[in-house]
Amino acid sequence: MGDFLHTLGEKTFKAKWWVVAGWIVVLGVLGVLAAHYMQPLSNSLSIPGTEAQKTLDKYDEVFPSSSARTGRIVFEAPTGTTLTEYSTEVQALADKVAAVDGVKGVVTYEQNPSALSEDGTIGYLTVQVGANGGIPDESTLEQVDTLANDARESSGLTVEVGGDLISNAPGEIVGVNEVGGVVVALIVLIITLGSLIAAGLPIITAVITVGISMAALFALSGLVEIGSTTPVLALMLGLAVGIDYSLFIVNRYRTFVREGYALQEAAGKAIATAGNAVLFAATTVVIALASLAVVQIPFMTTMGLAAAATVALAAIITITLVPAFLGVARHRVFGRKTRKAILSQQKAHKIKKQQIDHGTIWYKLGEFLLKFRKTTLVVALGLVVLIALPAPNLVLGLPTDETAAKDSSAYKAFELISKGFGEGANGPLLVLVENLPVVTAEDEAIVRAQLTAQYTAQLAAQGLTPEMLPPAQQQAAAAQLDAQVAQYAPYYQAQLVATNIAKLDNVAAAQAVQTAEDGTIAVVQVTPVTGPSDDATKDLVVTLRDTETQKQVTGGDTVTLGVTGTTALLIDINTKLADALPIYLAVVIGLSLILLIIAFRSVLIPIKATLGFLLSVFAMFGALVAVFQWGWFGIAEAPGPIVSFIPIIAIGILFGLAMDYECFLVSGMQEAYHKTKDAKKAVIQGYALGSRVVVAAGLIMISVFAGFIGNHDSTIQSIGFALALGIFIDAFIVRMVIVPIVMSYLGKAAWWLPKWL
Repeated sequence: MGDFLHTLGEKTFKAKWWVVAGWIVVLGVLGVLAAHYMQPLSNSLSIPGTEAQKTLDKYDEVFPSSSARTGRIVFEAPTGTTLTEYSTEVQALADKVAAVDGVKGVVTYEQNPSALSEDGTIGYLTVQVGANGGIPDESTLEQVDTLANDARESSGLTVEVGGDLISNAPGEIVGVNEVGGVVVALIVLIITLGSLIAAGLPIITAVITVGISMAALFALSGLVEIGSTTPVLALMLGLAVGIDYSLFIVNRYRTFVREGYALQEAAGKAIATAGNAVLFAATTVVIALASLAVVQIPFMTTMGLAAAATVALAAIITITLVPAFLGVARHRVFGRKTRKAILSQQKAHKIKKQQIDHGTIWYKLGEFLLKFRKTTLVVALGLVVLIALPAPNLVLGLPTDETAAKDSSAYKAFELISKGFGEGANGPLLVLVENLPVVTAEDEAIVRAQLTAQYTAQLAAQGLTPEMLPPAQQQAAAAQLDAQVAQYAPYYQAQLVATNIAKLDNVAAAQAVQTAEDGTIAVVQVTPVTGPSDDATKDLVVTLRDTETQKQVTGGDTVTLGVTGTTALLIDINTKLADALPIYLAVVIGLSLILLIIAFRSVLIPIKATLGFLLSVFAMFGALVAVFQWGWFGIAEAPGPIVSFIPIIAIGILFGLAMDYECFLVSGMQEAYHKTKDAKKAVIQGYALGSRVVVAAGLIMISVFAGFIGNHDSTIQSIGFALALGIFIDAFIVRMVIVPIVMSYLGKAAWWLPKWL
């Protein structure tokens, strides 16, 4: 492999313009394809195989015309008034919204009295958008939002918009904060390398990597559904690893040139050594990200594969384009003074092997760590454990109006619904009732008797009886009764089930809202007393799914109930992730341990690397809970449950990057040990060689990830924070402090490998 990479480095260095032109052509072609085939990004959350998803799919199949997404426009009348006084304004808004292209239907609280609070001060319009469960067009949502804003300003009413009327589409993928992160990375590179040209090469390489990966991703969006978070995650990783991998190559090239090697030879040796390490590091990251497919959740599979492909592309571009750029830059990757000294050395054909400078801060830091290793180890472990303390309190959830920013219209709509109808009205459960008895003549007779009794009571309140009405009016009333019997009879059996469900604990109301023509399949809307994220609501879902409960509310074991809705989906996704996590970790850690054993010819080093990673993970989760769940430091706009899929994604990314730092740091110790056979000296020398680049790489990663903390999307924001904090802990505490100390304690045993391996 080393010989192949050496040849590759020399040839790409020599054929620099062909290589650069080739990658530019690739970027251009994919850019054209992306512009032609790009489709809107998806915000849908599908979890195949779960009960909630199966129920939702069955609902869409049986009631296709009702599967459009639903949102609410919520009103509150000014103090001392009721919405009855604003009927004209509300109806005018309803008519305007109904006329918007993409809106499938609008139901007012006059048509649905349950959408008006008991005191008449709060009500809402139910708005259906995006037929057949499709994603509503952004222009539709913008027009509805504009109409709501106009009504708010002109009517004197409080008007808020929530549910699926809120656009969750990503804004600009690259904003000021993200660019700021790259600028910080450039500054770190300039300080590390001492040359603007040398610092610019990794940035240019990363930008080309991101450009190609984004173009390829968008070009494929016509064939594969791409989630809104996927390109941002790929961008995040592409920038971070693109810069880091290029830094390793450029730094090693500069080292070989300083030693007196010819430029082309130095490029070949840099790719053969640092390039080999880059390929190994990229492989661990790719394994960690591609293994997200074992979770078997489509959007996570797409996200993981897209990110893995970006990292693989970054590695390939690094070992081909960077030496080509070095061929263009040549000696200009050094400052002027260093450049002159190198040119004179090369003219004299002197090869000066790299020496370990005992006076550098990195060598002295290594000596300090080993001199005070007990105290330093205790302090480092104590700090990591302290940060990790909140981790056991991690609560997972899904983005809803409840978790939106406090000043957003979505959250205000949530608050108004809670105030007027109870928190449970924000997240009603849909219960699909199947195998109900076919509507019989007896059912129709019962419904007819009920409707007749209601009609008779209404007449009695006016001092009348049916016989007192004129014949024509009696005929009209009979025709109307027949129509009502035909309309309500199919609901009879379903409503019996709904009545029984309403008797369960934590149920505020249960109503049959839809039914098939023969009445055998129906939908019962169950409104809990508690909100969507409340544990009591989760308990209600479990209760409704319980076999004994189903027998109790249906009167037998023939009729079945399927439960879906936000809370049901949350329970199912958490269960699926919990079931998949052990398999995922086993695959990722197992494969990476094998790679580390092969790379370092050691058993204890891979185990130590993995244990260090676990420390970083717990600390990352602890910080995530404190900042985004508890709201410490005011970073999170709306503190609340952590989005369910973030932990497993963060674990995958952090594991891959942690193994990068382990590889780059310990490989120097390995080289030193093979030369000196002195384990303690090897730790210090390897630390002095690798720590500078690891620190620079860590700072670059942190700056890039931290740039996404300012993103408008809370999911991206929390991923950026988790990775920035995770990298800080892993690179600067685990790898830079704990690893060398543990290596010194292990001594020669660190390099032990059973003979059979």
